[in-house]
Amino acid sequence: MKYSLVFLCLVAGTCGANQMKGFGARYYDDITETYSDNHATNRDLEPIITVGNEKYKFEVNTVESIAKQAGVDVNKDSQASWICLKSKDINYWFISDNEMGGGYLTTVAMAKDASPCTSYQGFLRVAVKAPMLASKDDISSYFVMPKKDIVMFYKEVESLNYIQSNSIMYYLRGKEVQGLFISQVTTT
Repeated sequence: MKYSLVFLCLVAGTCGANQMKGFGARYYDDITETYSDNHATNRDLEPIITVGNEKYKFEVNTVESIAKQAGVDVNKDSQASWICLKSKDINYWFISDNEMGGGYLTTVAMAKDASPCTSYQGFLRVAVKAPMLASKDDISSYFVMPKKDIVMFYKEVESLNYIQSNSIMYYLRGKEVQGLFISQVTTT
């Protein structure tokens, strides 16, 4: 009986783990080239991230540091740690991949949807030198015309010690961008 109670607690804790909701939950999608339209680019895709009066960088700052600045708790599950903030009708998911990120910021998702994100009244801005929550035409005039409803543009920078890849992945609905993910991965 004692072991059954321990097992039940472990299962309930695992099953009850908080998962991302709304557009941010697409982070868990297994996107392959079959589903997405992928293009290399020479455009700079490294974002400028500002929350409050602090600037944050991928793979340098933690999701925990952003959560502390925003006054929210970090959500965690088996695949990621994240927070979701809503500012000026846009939801922002700040995500750390558990396998590669180790708590450090690796992805920002953005969407205008009805996700239950925490309202943030301070200054919040994520900027990259590319169209954001815009139209398919804006994307095609900046990059190339998307051929599928999911399109990713990426830039790889190689050095002697590592390869760093920055990407922006758009999810299109008709002629509009439903949401996007901006990510960075560095490998040695």
